[in-house]
Parts: sequence; structure tokens; C-alpha cells
Amino acid sequence: MFRQLTAAALATLALAACEPTAPTSNEPYTTVPTGDYVLFNIGGEVLSVRHTTMQLSPTQITGRTGCNSFAAPISGTPPEIVVGEIQTSGQTCRWSAQENSFFNALRAANRVTYEDGVLRIAGGSKTLTFEYGRLASADGPIGRNLNPNARPTP
Repeated sequence: MFRQLTAAALATLALAACEPTAPTSNEPYTTVPTGDYVLFNIGGEVLSVRHTTMQLSPTQITGRTGCNSFAAPISGTPPEIVVGEIQTSGQTCRWSAQENSFFNALRAANRVTYEDGVLRIAGGSKTLTFEYGRLASADGPIGRNLNPNARPTP
């Protein structure tokens, strides 16, 4: 009986660790959790390859698009968001069209919302939709590296 209770308690703690940390009420991001997100939809189109990640804080966003890292300052109090100039590492790759669509939508954004583990950044013609969390590994889902410019590991 004790083992079952211990296992149940540990499972509950493991699941709780997956949920975003609720910000304190004096922070501007009381309705939108800061942390890690994975892009899965641009303008209603579900992405077949999910390699764009973003880390959200009250003053900036950073992340990777599969080929490039990026960073941009943000301001505003949700649901308002103002995205400043986006800095990227400037590489081209086979996902450049998806990356351009992502950056264009991010530049046009003026609203950010979070509900049930889903973050939406909207304002232009395309809404960006993210899941809260990280990719399964640094190499991407199912252990494969999604950066086509990466060199194979020996």
C-alpha cells in the first residue's frame, strides 16, 4: 500500500513539473506563463516539422527556427505585445519559407494569449500557435537533428 501511495505521489510531482510556473501577481505576465514553447501552427497551417522553439520572458523572446537562432525585445502587458527588432544568425536553409513566415507574423504581432497550454501570438494576417514545453531532445523529436546545416555526429 505504501509503495502505491509513493508511486502515485511521485507521478503527480512529475506531471506538475511539466506545467508552467504561475507568475506572481505583480509581474506583467500574470496571464501568459514565461518559459519554453514549441511552434506547431502558422496561420492555421499545422507544421509537419516542429523545430521552431521560443523562450518567452517579460522583456524578450529568444529561440531557434531549425536553422537560425533569434532574439527580440518585447514590451507591453498581455494581451498586448510589442515585438522589437528581430536579430537572427542569418543562415539560409531548406526551411527558409517557414522561417520567413514565422518572422513576418512575429513582426506584425500585437496580441499574446495563453490558454490550456497553448500560446497564441497574433496581430497580422497569420497567428502563431505554440505548445508550452521543449522539444524531446536537443536533436529534435525522435532523436533526429532537424538542422539541415548541421554536420553529422560521428
